[in-house]
Amino acid sequence: MSKIPFHIISGFLGSGKTTFLKWIIEKFAGEYKIGIIQNEFAPANIDGAELKKSGKNFQLLEINNGSVFCVCLLGNFVRSLEKFIDKHQPEVLIIEASGLSDTTSVAELISASTLAGKIYLASNWCIVDAQNFSRVGLMKQRVIHQLRMADEVVINKTDLPGLDNEKLLVEIRKLNPFARITETTFCKIDFQLGNLALNKFYFGEMKTLPRPEINSMVIKTTRKIKYESLVDFLEYWAAKSFRIKGFVNLTGNTVCAVQCVFDEIQIQPVDSGFFPTELVALTENFTLREWNKAFRELC
Repeated sequence: MSKIPFHIISGFLGSGKTTFLKWIIEKFAGEYKIGIIQNEFAPANIDGAELKKSGKNFQLLEINNGSVFCVCLLGNFVRSLEKFIDKHQPEVLIIEASGLSDTTSVAELISASTLAGKIYLASNWCIVDAQNFSRVGLMKQRVIHQLRMADEVVINKTDLPGLDNEKLLVEIRKLNPFARITETTFCKIDFQLGNLALNKFYFGEMKTLPRPEINSMVIKTTRKIKYESLVDFLEYWAAKSFRIKGFVNLTGNTVCAVQCVFDEIQIQPVDSGFFPTELVALTENFTLREWNKAFRELC
């Protein structure tokens, strides 16, 4: 069986993640075998019950009373997801992460565990509540982290009165200069208008083509490297990758955003402050062990 594309949907509480999932189910459940993982801290999954009301055909794995990103629960999550995949044989998997989740951790999980032979990270979405983004208080850092690591940012509820959507757009672009940003209401995105559909490698026109045996992998470290070393590293590995994306902590207390599509390399400074290096790669040409070893040798 070819590897299954795995998509992360993140966003703070009430941003519209479940609404977004309902829209995806409405558009694609009749065409694809969709598996959905919902992760909430509450013991009862109200959102899961809401999805089931759609009457559409999809499979749901509910994980409550904690986060799959907690170390103590990672083993249980891996086993549960493996059983879910073996039983239902989905063509695409989507996780609705809890509002406080560290999305890089789940990317690490699927790249470094037994799940790596079954799934790969296809995309990372973040839903932003245009009305309440500035009101998340002490949780702002977690929300910012979700934004920084997203491929796709959906700014929801943009029709509400009294909003400065342009100011919010500028703030998000500073945090993540390479993400595609879509402004919407009720999370409705027309996936047929070149918006990458739901999957860069499988949905849309790519559906009729064989899926490559993609590996997704993550580098995460607090070590700093020189800018010149980063350039050399990316020039070598980008040509072997479909995509490399993330942020790198450089010497001199600077941070840069990175995006590479094949051998096209983009590096852009972002607001200063300490952030750990987090790089995600999609490739069929090298292993996580090779990639990690090469990066460690730079530090």
